Amino acid sequence: MPTDSFRPEVVHRRDPSSDGPDDRTIELRLLWVRLRRRARFIGLFAAATTTLAILAALLLPSWYRASASLLPPNEEDSGVGLTSMLKGLGVPGVKIPTEAQPADVFVEILKSRRIGEEIVEKFDLRSRYKRRLMADALRELGRHARFAVNDAAIITIDVEDRDPKRAAAMANAYVEVLDRFNREVRMTKGRRTRLFVSQRLQDTSDSLASAENQFATYQASHRAPPISPDAASAMSSIAGLYAQREALMVRLGVVSSYSSGVSDEETQIRAELAQLDRRLSAIPEAGMQSLRLLRQLKTLEQLKALLTAQYEQARIEEVHDVSTLEVLDIATPPERRARPQRTLLVAVGLFLGLAAGMAVALLETAPADRT
Repeated sequence: MPTDSFRPEVVHRRDPSSDGPDDRTIELRLLWVRLRRRARFIGLFAAATTTLAILAALLLPSWYRASASLLPPNEEDSGVGLTSMLKGLGVPGVKIPTEAQPADVFVEILKSRRIGEEIVEKFDLRSRYKRRLMADALRELGRHARFAVNDAAIITIDVEDRDPKRAAAMANAYVEVLDRFNREVRMTKGRRTRLFVSQRLQDTSDSLASAENQFATYQASHRAPPISPDAASAMSSIAGLYAQREALMVRLGVVSSYSSGVSDEETQIRAELAQLDRRLSAIPEAGMQSLRLLRQLKTLEQLKALLTAQYEQARIEEVHDVSTLEVLDIATPPERRARPQRTLLVAVGLFLGLAAGMAVALLETAPADRT
């Protein structure tokens, strides 16, 4: 009786890593066959997405972008550095960086709520953007207004709008508002000096008018004899000392308004005041009321002359301190729309349609493949 010997079946598994170039060629051929089999579907899918892209390109509103550029001055162009002048800028709604270049300062001012509200009100953007609240209109304006500084410190103002003329007008309006803000609102050293001296000059003028009336009334009521030329000359000299002292007090008030702590200039002014006080204390008091009134009158006259000179000097310093804007390019109505870019939109729709159609065709399992 024959005996059957048991032979175990050996299964040889093929290592995927041992696939040669022929195997990879077969796989690529299968993929190509799938794509050819579904070519009609891929074409229809791409045509559908392209049609949708064309409709979107035609239905989306056109936006036009107008650009203006300006050159801010360097810090050396003014008597005081622009960065140091930021300490005097106390306007709500303006965010200024701690250490910034002049161009960065102007960009932050352009982004401020103060400037934005003026643009919104000027062009009635709440009704154009269909926003009831100012905050919503400012947020929408921020999406259509861009400010940038390049490596050459040139500020570029880009504004988008559906009307090309309005876009150019808004960009130029930003330049005008920034220039007016820079000239009128910025509190520089020269501006503080002018305001302070102007107030003192007004007070001195009022006091001088009052002193003239008092002296004339006293002379008329007491029938006082005319003052001798020697006495008048002496009173003028004394009045000059009093006028110098008042002028030094004005300078001390100006220096104290913009300096923190005790500066060298303030120390020098106080030393000069102490020297003048010693000289004035050595002058004997006049025994006649008319001489005292005359001394007061002469003092106020000389003080007014000194303050007038300081006021004119402060006006000159204010002009030098305020940095003016230099417009490089004025915004003009754009001839081409900025968006939507219809050609790019259609090309993207076609590409996405082809990619999606090919992906569906490759992922779908055909009956022949299952067999």
